[in-house]
Amino acid sequence: MNRVDKLLKDIRDLKVQGARNVAKAGIKAVIWTVEDSRAKTKEQLAAELREARGRIMHVRPTEPMLRNMMRESVDFAISEIAGRPTASMEHLKRIIVKDEEAYIKKMEASMANIAEFGAMLLPEKGLVVTHCHSSTVTGILKRAHKDGKKISVVCCETRPRWQGRITAEELAKAGLDVTLTVDMGVNRFMKKADLVLVGADAVTVTGDLINKVGTSALARIARMNDVSFYSAAELYKYDPLTIYGEREQIEERDPKEVWEKPPRGVRVSNPAFDATAARYINGYITEMGVVPPQALWTVAMKKIREGLE
Repeated sequence: MNRVDKLLKDIRDLKVQGARNVAKAGIKAVIWTVEDSRAKTKEQLAAELREARGRIMHVRPTEPMLRNMMRESVDFAISEIAGRPTASMEHLKRIIVKDEEAYIKKMEASMANIAEFGAMLLPEKGLVVTHCHSSTVTGILKRAHKDGKKISVVCCETRPRWQGRITAEELAKAGLDVTLTVDMGVNRFMKKADLVLVGADAVTVTGDLINKVGTSALARIARMNDVSFYSAAELYKYDPLTIYGEREQIEERDPKEVWEKPPRGVRVSNPAFDATAARYINGYITEMGVVPPQALWTVAMKKIREGLE
């Protein structure tokens, strides 16, 4: 198994988690495809990139950020190949790798912007509830802590893969006051919460949020307790295909993650994500600022179009 195949397997097996980390891994897979390429001609290199893009884009079904990044970055790489007819193969490969590394730097800059906007949104002192693990969310919380805000965090454990433990451990190491609770134990904390902050795997044209299963219930509990609900989401997580009526696919994971050997006659449902309606969301914290759900598609499409130009 080559290193690209191994990386894609790690994404499928959830060894790489979080939409942003998956997208970065996708860019890394493109870089490795180019570095390991044995193509003798520019046409062969372009064909390898197209084939790799198709494999990477579909490694996980509910990952529009990965798909958007693959379209933009690989299309740009192919345009570089076509636009440099006299360049040698080695020179072209160096240019493409450099361009792909620039995409990773852009993602890091976006992350820094989101952390800044999100930290400003948080109260000087208060309780934040979160769910699953999102490097974007932990970036905001750690930035707020660094800025001197007295933030306590309640993390839902996030069954069946326990991603909440990752969040709790990361924040505790950063010095925050952290409590881990069972998923449905969150109601007792919501009555004292100031804010709910979650990540995003996808955002639809209507502003609905696709995120780790349990997010929708959390949003409803927040609304019942008059607690604001925000999602931290880079604009590349918007799925433009939903403009045309296509529904975001909800990945169904292996039932054995929930119950390895269930009794005969028991069916196990293990959806990885659920949909939270825009009406439960106060805003999306993006690299462009805090955007209401109804306006997200306009802002996101502007950025995606600019990236393709």
